[in-house]
Amino acid sequence: MASTSIRPAPAAKETILTPVITLKSHEGRIRSVSYLSDGKQMISGSWDKNVRRWDLQAGKEIEKMQKVCEYGVDAVAVSGDSRWVVTAGGKQHDGPGELEAWEVDTGIVKAFHGHSKDITCMDISADSMLLASGSDDGATRIWSLDTG
Repeated sequence: MASTSIRPAPAAKETILTPVITLKSHEGRIRSVSYLSDGKQMISGSWDKNVRRWDLQAGKEIEKMQKVCEYGVDAVAVSGDSRWVVTAGGKQHDGPGELEAWEVDTGIVKAFHGHSKDITCMDISADSMLLASGSDDGATRIWSLDTG
């Protein structure tokens, strides 16, 4: 018969981490962030209804897109090829979801309609062709970024 013994876990060593950079500009709760594929830029979305693009090397805002979602931005995503920036939101529990894809090079904006309530999460496929969105309406929808 094998014997077992119980030993106390070794004492954990506390590590204090400090930020490499702090970016401030939003006036509301930041709900989502996403890196561009080059790792040098980032997108942030906030309940202040704005989306901001950041230059991480310079530590400053590059671009501000105002009033992106009428009730605030809940989620942002960037496609792996950095072609698309997608934003999502909507009036919580009481109104249609807002889902838009912005083509970075052309500035073309595509709106996707179908969720009856706030869109709370989303992701873009590895090949940058499909967009998946989840909503308070209990549905997950899959969209083509090229055709809608």
